[in-house]
Amino acid sequence: SSPSTMSDEAVDPKPEIEEGCKSHCQKHLAALEACTERTNKAIAEAKPGEEVPNHCTGQYHDFWHCIDHCAAPKLFKELK
Repeated sequence: SSPSTMSDEAVDPKPEIEEGCKSHCQKHLAALEACTERTNKAIAEAKPGEEVPNHCTGQYHDFWHCIDHCAAPKLFKELK
């Protein structure tokens, strides 16, 4: 048998659909980016060994929840 080529494989529509949903989720993306900036600044200003309590877990989950909510109906239309 011959090795499979890219033309033999299905293309996953998910990354492109998720990218298209970013404009729908700008509020969440802006909150995540602002948190990341604050956290990076806190890390840069921390003394060696000092714990930095900042994290962006909530903003990260809010952003990806928005992306998933936007992308899911579009992905299900792609299923065959």
